[in-house]
Amino acid sequence: MSKIPPNLLYLTIYNSTLRPTAPIPEEDEDAEEQAHILFYTSKERAVSRDRMLRQIGLAKALVNFSEMFNATDSCDSVHSQCKRLIMVSPEPDFWIHAGVEVAKVPRAPDEKGKGKVKEKPQATGKGKEKETDPAPTYDYLEGSVHDLSLRADIMCAYERFKLTHGSFTSLLSAVGQQALELQLERFFTVWAWSWNLEDGTDFRDQLGVPLHPSFRSVVPLLDRYSSELPSGSTSIFLTPPCIVPSTQYTAANHPSSLARHLLSLIPPAQPSSASMPVYDRDGTIKGKHLSDPDSASGKDPPKGQDSSANTFLGMPTVTMNVNWSWPGYLSFGRGPGKRTALEDPRKIPIPIDPLKTTETRPPEPVVDTSALEDAISGNMSISPSPSTETNSSGVDTTPAPSEEIATSPTSAEAVDVTTSNGSHTNDTHAFTDADSASLAPSIHSSVPSTPESPPPEFSTTSVYLSEPDTPLITARSKVHYVQKGQTMLAVVGLDEEVATGSPDLARTALTLLDEIETVITTDLVKLNSDLLPSASKILQPTDSHIISSNQYTVSSPGFSSKSSHLFAAQELQALDPDISEVFSRGLNPQHWHIARRGLGLNDNGIMNDGEVYMEVFRKEASLGDVDNVLAGVIRRCGLLDGPL
Repeated sequence: MSKIPPNLLYLTIYNSTLRPTAPIPEEDEDAEEQAHILFYTSKERAVSRDRMLRQIGLAKALVNFSEMFNATDSCDSVHSQCKRLIMVSPEPDFWIHAGVEVAKVPRAPDEKGKGKVKEKPQATGKGKEKETDPAPTYDYLEGSVHDLSLRADIMCAYERFKLTHGSFTSLLSAVGQQALELQLERFFTVWAWSWNLEDGTDFRDQLGVPLHPSFRSVVPLLDRYSSELPSGSTSIFLTPPCIVPSTQYTAANHPSSLARHLLSLIPPAQPSSASMPVYDRDGTIKGKHLSDPDSASGKDPPKGQDSSANTFLGMPTVTMNVNWSWPGYLSFGRGPGKRTALEDPRKIPIPIDPLKTTETRPPEPVVDTSALEDAISGNMSISPSPSTETNSSGVDTTPAPSEEIATSPTSAEAVDVTTSNGSHTNDTHAFTDADSASLAPSIHSSVPSTPESPPPEFSTTSVYLSEPDTPLITARSKVHYVQKGQTMLAVVGLDEEVATGSPDLARTALTLLDEIETVITTDLVKLNSDLLPSASKILQPTDSHIISSNQYTVSSPGFSSKSSHLFAAQELQALDPDISEVFSRGLNPQHWHIARRGLGLNDNGIMNDGEVYMEVFRKEASLGDVDNVLAGVIRRCGLLDGPL
C-alpha cells in the first residue's frame, strides 16, 4: 500500500492578552476568544468559528496546565496516535501553534469479510440488510516527523518575518492589530502551504548556515576591509550556499536569517553553454526552423506530421512553378539555362563548413599594378570623358566627370578645376606650419572620445534589525552590498551618506572579491592535491560529520542526512542537559551514529560551545575507534581558538 506523507492540518498565531477593539454584543460569548486570534489557516478551506476556537482553546489549556508544574518551561509539543501539536512562543504572550498529521499507511482489507458493516433495514426501504465496505483504517508512522525539526522550521519562518517586517511587538505598537494581522496573513499563508513536510527535513538545515571550507583564509581579508569601515559597520562574504563572516560580524551577533536573506538575493547560476541550443546559419535549432513551435521548445513534431507544415500563422506553404520564358541567366534557377556555382565563372565557391553549405561571392577585380604605381609616383590627371573605357583586364577606367585636379610634389599646391561649363579657375595656396596647427584641433575633435565608466556603487536592501539587549524592538536599516557573479560582499550598519560619498569603499569591495576568489582557488588546488585517492580510501566508506557552533556549521563535503538516529539523539540531549554524548548503532546496516555536546576545552580552560553529529559507515569499528575518530574531527574543524 502507498504511504500518505505527513501534512499540515492548520497553523495559527494568537495572543491571549489582546482585547476586542469594537463593542461586544451581549449575545456573542466568543468575541473575546476570537479577538486573541491574529492569524489562522487550515487544510480545509472553510472552517467554522467553533472548530477554530476549539483547536486554539486546546493549545491554551495545554500551555496553562504545564505552567502549573513549571512556570519557566511551558508545554511545547503533544503527541497523539495520528497528530503532533507544536507550540512555539517566539515573543512574550505570542504563540505560534501548528497541528501536523503524521505519515500513515492504509491497512489491507480483511479477506474474510469480518470487517463489513450491515446497514439497518430502514435504510434500504425493503427490509433487507445491505453490506457496505467499512471506513479505511491506517497504520500511523510516529517517526515520520520530529518535534525539534518542526520547531526549528517554525522559528526559521518567524526569524525571516522579523527580518523583513519587524517583530510582532514592534508592529503591534507601531501600526496596530489590524495591520499586524494583514502582514501575518500575507507572509504565513504563503509559507504554511510551501512547508515541505513530505520530503522531510535535512538534518543540517536546522543547525545553522554553512561556512565556506576556506573561511580560515578569507576571514583575515574581511577583517582588513572592515578596519577601513566606519565604527559599527561589519562585513560578510557570501557565495551560495556558504558564507564567511568577519570577526566584527560574528561579534555583532546578527541573526542567521540575515545571511539566508542575503544568499537569496544572489541569482542562480546560468546554465552552461553545452545545454544551450545550437543555432545554424539559416536560423534553425539542430536542423529545425524557429517558426516551428515544437522546434522552439526543443520537442520533436508529432508522429506522422511534417515539421515544415508549421509555417507563419499556420498557413500552408504554396509552391509556384511558373515558366517566365526569360533567358537562362534571369530564370533564378528555374529555367533550362540554370548554371551551377562551378559552371558560372562569376561565382567562386567558398567553403564555410564542410558539413553544412557553401557560399558564393563575385570575383575580385584584377588591377594593373604597374599602371597604378606610375599614377601614384607622377602627376595624376583626371579628365572628363563622355565615353566609358575599359582596359584589357576588364577594369572600368571611366574618369570622374566635371573636375580636373593636378598635383605637384612642391610645397605650393596648384589646383586647376574645370567646371561643368568649361571655364578654368586656378588657385595656388601654400600650406605652412601655422595652417597645419590650426587644422589639428579640428581633426582631433572629430574622433569620438571614450566615455569613462561610472564609479562602482553599492546596492541596498532594507531589513529590520534589533540590538542584542532589546531583541523585541526592531528598527529598519539598510544593508549595502556589491555583487560579482556568484559572490557577494555585504556591509551591515554602513551610513547612507558614507556609502554614497565614498566610492572607494565599493571599488575596494570589488577588488576584495577578486582577492577572495584567488585565495579560494589556491586552497582548492591544495586540497585536491592533498586528497589524492588511494586504494584504501576508495575501498573504505567515507565517514560524514557536521559541527555547529554559534549558528554556523562546518561539515564534511556533501553532508546530507535524514537519519532518525541523529534526530533522536538531539531530542534526548534537549530533554536532559546532563547528557553530553549519545552513541547508537543500527541493526541493518550496522552504522554508528554519534552526538556530542561541547567541543572541548580551549587554551583558557573554557568549554567551547557547539554540537557535533557524526555517522561512521564501518561496521567493524568499535566504540573506542569511533570515539577517536570523533576527537580527530573536532581537532581539525578549525573552530577551536579559530578566527570565529
